[in-house]
Parts: sequence; C-alpha cells; structure tokens
Amino acid sequence: MAATSQTTPLTLPASFPTLPSSLPMLTQFKNERLGNLRPVGEFFDRNRISKPNGMAAITQRLSYNLTYFQSNYILIVLGLLLYCLITNFWLLFTILFLIFGLNFIRKLPPDQPYVFQQYVITQKQLYTWLFGISIPLLWISSAGSAIFWII
Repeated sequence: MAATSQTTPLTLPASFPTLPSSLPMLTQFKNERLGNLRPVGEFFDRNRISKPNGMAAITQRLSYNLTYFQSNYILIVLGLLLYCLITNFWLLFTILFLIFGLNFIRKLPPDQPYVFQQYVITQKQLYTWLFGISIPLLWISSAGSAIFWII
C-alpha cells in the first residue's frame, strides 16, 4: 500500500515565544550588509596578493577592499566582539548594566523626578550616577583593551 505524502504547514502554538516583528534595523542590516558577503575563497585568495608599487596603489587597494569586502570585515568584527563578550564576564556585565540603565532612565517621564523611598532623584542625577558607576566598571572590565584588540 502506497502512502500519500501530504505536507502540512508547521504551525507554532500560541504560547510559543516569537521574535517581535518590529526589528526593522536588524532586518535591514541582514538584508543590506550580510546579503553582500563575498565567498571565503575570494576573501582569502592568495593569488591576488602582491606587493603594491607605491602609496597611491596602497590607498587604492585599501579603498577598494574596504568597500568590496565591507560585509566580510563587519562579520569578522562582530565575531571578535562576540568572542570578547563571551570570554570577559565583566565586560558583558558592564555593557548590560549600561544598556538596562539607559533604557530604565529613558522610560521615565522627563518632567517627573524618580522617587526612591524618601529620595527624589532627577533624570540628570540618574544619568550622572549611571555613568559614574559605569566608568570604574569599564576600567575593571578592560573595555579599552578589548576595543583595541578588536581593531
């Protein structure tokens, strides 16, 4: 007896978490930047490497390579950034602290101060405290070293 193969569309349960569809920047980045990735064989082609004749040839090659292989370079930098965040817990903690702190302060009404127990704190004071705490955290996490290592 022959079985009929009918394909049914995969439907997710309503309780399944999905990514919000309001990520236009991420979608635009994926379409524009990652859509222009050059093949690895072309990116690392040893036959095309030669000694430049002078400074004009160096600047011409640099300009051409940065525009032609821009997506490849972006992907390499993002990979190095991800490696830095995975291997340096303090850096990851500091960046998350800054992101969540800035997001918290941004969501507060601008004309109303934040009241914490009996203390009244303005947005300017919250930003000052956030950056005042973040500077030693960035120093401890060696953020400058990570930036120069990536570059």
